[in-house]
Amino acid sequence: MLYTEVYQWCENLCFYGIEEKTGAKKDTHSVLQEFFVRVLEIRPGEVQKIGFQRVHRVGKTNVDGKPRAIIVRFLRYQDREFIFSKTSLLKDSQFGISADSPKEIAKRCTEQFKLIEAGKSGKLAFFSRAEPDKLYIDRVLVLL
Repeated sequence: MLYTEVYQWCENLCFYGIEEKTGAKKDTHSVLQEFFVRVLEIRPGEVQKIGFQRVHRVGKTNVDGKPRAIIVRFLRYQDREFIFSKTSLLKDSQFGISADSPKEIAKRCTEQFKLIEAGKSGKLAFFSRAEPDKLYIDRVLVLL
């Protein structure tokens, strides 16, 4: 069931750090297109060819002024991959792009990362056979 959900989300990307306009409301679709041109250095003609099924902000407006993430569902997987390939341009910036995935998958990825890091530092790291979603480092259960 989880893998079916992941497959359904494979055309999605999350964008972080893109400023929200207050007052003069601009639709999220055009804000994202401006971001593609300004930050990801995509020509305006190419941006117009990128098809979106849905573009929206996630959650309630933050009172601390931090911009909410934007979730985008692309019409074509190739467009999603093209945009995702531009993430290297965001290094050392306020912006971020990540694949959209269920929380359970994100948790598993974090566990895998911890396993790899523990192995690199010479620690004994393994997933339990009886409960394969539980990670142990030096025989101690790691809680996320």
